[in-house]
Amino acid sequence: MNPDFTVDEQAELLAFDIRWEFPIEKLKLDKQLGSGAFGVVYKAEAYRILPNESVTTVAVKTIRKNADSMYLSALAKELKIMVYLGQHLNVINLLGACTKNIAKRELLVIIELCRFGNLESYLVRHQKNFINQIEPTTGKIVTYVGKNLKRKRHEDYENLTTALSDSSSNDNHSIHYSETSKFSGPIESSDDLMNEDSEPGWRSNYEGDYTEEDFSFLCTEDLLIWAYQVANGMKFLSERKVLHCDLAARNILLAENNIVKICDFGLAKTLYKDENYKKQCDGKLPIRWMAIESIRDGVFSTMSDVWSFGVVLWEFFSLAQIPYSGVGFEVMYQKLIRGYRMSKPAYATDDIYNIMLHCWEEEPTSRPSFTMLLEKKDDNQATASLSEDMTIPLNRRKYVNTLP
Repeated sequence: MNPDFTVDEQAELLAFDIRWEFPIEKLKLDKQLGSGAFGVVYKAEAYRILPNESVTTVAVKTIRKNADSMYLSALAKELKIMVYLGQHLNVINLLGACTKNIAKRELLVIIELCRFGNLESYLVRHQKNFINQIEPTTGKIVTYVGKNLKRKRHEDYENLTTALSDSSSNDNHSIHYSETSKFSGPIESSDDLMNEDSEPGWRSNYEGDYTEEDFSFLCTEDLLIWAYQVANGMKFLSERKVLHCDLAARNILLAENNIVKICDFGLAKTLYKDENYKKQCDGKLPIRWMAIESIRDGVFSTMSDVWSFGVVLWEFFSLAQIPYSGVGFEVMYQKLIRGYRMSKPAYATDDIYNIMLHCWEEEPTSRPSFTMLLEKKDDNQATASLSEDMTIPLNRRKYVNTLP
């Protein structure tokens, strides 16, 4: 593989390790967990897919029978990227695949089940139960608020003592770039890109599979812990030279023990590069999450993923409000290039909002890397990028590694 290019661009060169092949007769599909115009996710039972379990409940990604062949190709590339990546706590992990009937347009990708679904839907569903832990007089997060409420699905943290932190924008870090042809045509006149019919057709809209009895409460600390984990997963992807290109709350899943996992990586870029997809999608690209250079020039990079991460933070701390709500694409883009940025969401501190603003720097190299977002600031380190230290003790819950 060419080290000067991202893995996404060379996915067809990756081999499929036959050790991941899983007999289709040992897979029993259950109900749909999500579906889009072309992609479908099923809940399923897999027999002996893990050495220590006779039956494992999993999720299975596939495409509709009548879907264009480019979607099959895109899913095959995503499968290869997942094999290449290996496993990480904050990235959706591959468990197996059924590829023997791919010539008949049948490809099943078996992944971990995250039964609480995507974070966008989860936040919307539980907005009314949210506990704001920001102290009004100081503007700081105080984790003792709500501590008397018993959690059913969250275990106590013991060792997670770092969170999104202050860092310098001047640190050296690698940036992986990838270009497509410039976007043109229908996309420029698209007004509201957030209604259900205007989402990219491959997106599977992964929903939850749980009851209200499984939910206790949602608080500011959860949002911060999720943000830390998303940055951690994105750091892993960037180190492996995989661009996401569609990072959003809808593409982040919630598993047991408050663990979040990034999904649908490596798929968006494959499709955005495809001229047929651009023609078919009729302007249905995630513009509200895209960096200025991605919209203007079709350039995606590690740093454009950082921009999207800033929008994800805004989604978290606004409890899944729609970014740039009510603003058409042209107006939004013109405001962005003139320096406009979204205002501080209702449940964010000034420090968290400063992180968002740094992620939205117009110059990609001025944005912090995912590594920098995760670093705990040294007591002697001068404040360079962010106004205050974001290191908050999160010692109330146990950060549980649930990898198989």
